[in-house]
Amino acid sequence: MQKISSYLYPNRIELLIDLAGFTVEFTSVYQRNVKLYNGIDNTIEFDIKNADQKRIDLTTLSNLKLNIMDASGNALPNSPYNITPILEKKGISYVTIPQNDLADLSPQFLKYSVSATKDDRDVMLYADSRFGAVGTVELIGNAMPTSRTSKLYNTFTGEIDFMGNVVYHTSAIPATFYESIPTTQLSFEIAITGFIGKIWLEGTTSSTISVNSYLHALPLASQTILLPRSEPVVFNNIDIAYFKYFRILYQGNSPINPTGKVDSVTVS
Repeated sequence: MQKISSYLYPNRIELLIDLAGFTVEFTSVYQRNVKLYNGIDNTIEFDIKNADQKRIDLTTLSNLKLNIMDASGNALPNSPYNITPILEKKGISYVTIPQNDLADLSPQFLKYSVSATKDDRDVMLYADSRFGAVGTVELIGNAMPTSRTSKLYNTFTGEIDFMGNVVYHTSAIPATFYESIPTTQLSFEIAITGFIGKIWLEGTTSSTISVNSYLHALPLASQTILLPRSEPVVFNNIDIAYFKYFRILYQGNSPINPTGKVDSVTVS
């Protein structure tokens, strides 16, 4: 039998202020990296002490800020974050980083620092007794399950068919991904602007994409538009069955409306 132990403890960082006269026996030799996770709100606690390792009264500080930067020193879009003192716990404060602020970031190492105002002057809070003001934040991939997100295709390739007409198509659209619950249906929303022509959907059973993958493909859904139209064309709940890849194709066939176009395809 396998056993997994889990621990619930605060994501707490010790910070030091007023290092003048700091004694050697109180030297901090280790400060762990902060870990943040995509998919959840991350709360970090700070334990703020003075040179004697005593927690300070946070009412003596104001404008407590957490700065988070990338490796080049550029701040995250919503940095700095306001740090909130916990008044009933001397020296303890916290900050929450919303999950939306991390949603578009890939796993990486970031940097952080903490600043405050004391006696009308800006001060840095240190992670160790050697005046190390910058710590490391490790951003880790999703710790929570995620649902399959929609994918946008807005690049089209033109090819000449056997009749000499130009047909445009998207790149190959995978029918499935590595999922615990396999996808059984897909929907395609095609955004258009003043378009006249034909739009259709093809699928292939080929597990790899080559020039011959769609050679014998038949339209699974199609729509012919005779008058300029800007409302999306939607192919809803298409059973993927045994198909491996799909693609959206279109052909504009109106010389009186040359500005009509297909803008993008959203797959969900």
